[in-house]
Amino acid sequence: MSDSSKFVQSQDSIFGKDVSNEKCGWFGHRTPLVLGAKNDKQSLKRLKQKCHLSVPPQLRCAVWISSVARVANPQLPITETDAYGTIGNKKSIEMKWEFALNAVFPNPADRDDAVAPDLGLTQEVLNQLIHNDYPIPEEGAKQLTLVLCALQQVVGIEYSPTIPDIATLLLTHMPACYAYATISEMINDTSQYIPVSQKEYYSWCKTYEFYVQKQSSAHFKVMTNCGALKPEGLDPIFKRFFISILKREDVLHFMDIFMVEGCKAYFRMSLSLIKLISKNELKHLKLTDSESWWNEIRKKTFHPNFTLAKHLDIMYPRVGKVVLNLNRGNASTLKLYPNRRMLRRALKYHEAWAVENMPIYVDETPPKPLGYILSDDKPVTLAKPTIVRSNLAKWLPVSLKTTKLDLIYSSEINGCSLASFYNQCNRYKNTIVLIEAIVDNTTATIGMFASHAWKVNPASYGDGECFLFRADPDPKCFNWTPDFSGIDNFEAQAIREQYMVAKSDFLAMGANAGGTNGIRLDQDFIIGESYSALGFDNEPLPGHDRNKFEIGAVEAYRLIREVDGNAIGEEEKVWDLNGL
Repeated sequence: MSDSSKFVQSQDSIFGKDVSNEKCGWFGHRTPLVLGAKNDKQSLKRLKQKCHLSVPPQLRCAVWISSVARVANPQLPITETDAYGTIGNKKSIEMKWEFALNAVFPNPADRDDAVAPDLGLTQEVLNQLIHNDYPIPEEGAKQLTLVLCALQQVVGIEYSPTIPDIATLLLTHMPACYAYATISEMINDTSQYIPVSQKEYYSWCKTYEFYVQKQSSAHFKVMTNCGALKPEGLDPIFKRFFISILKREDVLHFMDIFMVEGCKAYFRMSLSLIKLISKNELKHLKLTDSESWWNEIRKKTFHPNFTLAKHLDIMYPRVGKVVLNLNRGNASTLKLYPNRRMLRRALKYHEAWAVENMPIYVDETPPKPLGYILSDDKPVTLAKPTIVRSNLAKWLPVSLKTTKLDLIYSSEINGCSLASFYNQCNRYKNTIVLIEAIVDNTTATIGMFASHAWKVNPASYGDGECFLFRADPDPKCFNWTPDFSGIDNFEAQAIREQYMVAKSDFLAMGANAGGTNGIRLDQDFIIGESYSALGFDNEPLPGHDRNKFEIGAVEAYRLIREVDGNAIGEEEKVWDLNGL
């Protein structure tokens, strides 16, 4: 029999540890995932039963991705979804992953310096996740970052704060390419697994509050009073995926169940945990906030007698037990957990509440570095460091952030002269000029963004979109701002509005009453100056008290749109008569 039907073996991409190989009588090592099932419905039922017993660690990679594929794609035959976890499908998953990486990082060197998007978790909590909660070694953090970047920029996930923890758990048993593929499948049907927008997230929170009230008025009252049912009070379950309130082995066991049952299991776990505190215990609790509530839950789940295997009896009460309790007059047992259809209905119903009550979301993730066009005849030097391109992406206007740099002038290639600079740059608006400033054997990369094309002009020109900056070290951007307090002082206003100055013997941006400029380069690109300029209010760009500097190199870049490869702000030749 071909090896292509064998399941891939799990690997730990977070900690780099060996994954234990445990004997298991209910999973094989090749397809089909479930043996002896007469039809697809019976196969899914048996798969759920086996996942409740827990999946052997060496098969988690295969079982997890195959389970998600089965739930997210019910239209596909079981033979196809089972194949997701086989060796035969490995190359396809790796190719899709490499395609995603190339789309996000056209320059492979940027992968090492990428910043992980928090997807609504906040950068502070994401850093806590990486450095404190697990903690994750450098290589593992890199793999997590790549997965999160691809999910945000290729799949299009902007807000889904549960994903960072889920991705981390997946990576403890699979390579990055499988984690990316698994989560991509999970969001095919958003009602099946996790919320993938801010509206959905707040709808989940309100739906949980609704079912807590429906199941136990006593728990509802206590949790409401301490704030544990507010969206921010539900962080331990809906943002952090139980990481802080369950032991790690129990979280992984729950992952086995979650991967094949989706949001139904998520809500069962969330609702069943509060039942660990009895109504009698509720009367004696002294709670100050939501954190104190979840600490009480944590005391229960970290007790030596607690195991998820035992807790499953609460999550999935047997029919006989329900009837027995009903005969004893225990009506609370009737309030069972919502099934998938009920959940979908409740989640949809509470979307209107979510729209009215969710706050404005501000993504704290730094923008990805600007890419650059690689060419043997136009070697990029000053823009090559990721930190330089990351800062430029942060400072550019929003409409120009999804662009990449194309070198149009280099003093090393085109010569150190202003005339050559004008010749290369006179057709392009929205250009970035980078300058290597040298003072006392120390180097800084400084520059300016020009809204108009650089060409010899008898008068100053440009507009308030221009800005000055120091890209490295100590990055700072100095945007131009108007001053309406002295609007009648025409001389001061004229100086303030000297955005761009392009003469045959010098090049400058910004000016002040003393006759100096925010940045000024001589015609041979040998000496430069930088003083505070009206409107820009900049400090000397090379550093404090470093007004004069030697010029090591000068480079100018135009901006190319990533979506279609067209240059931004290129001036067309209106009277081009070629071909007439």
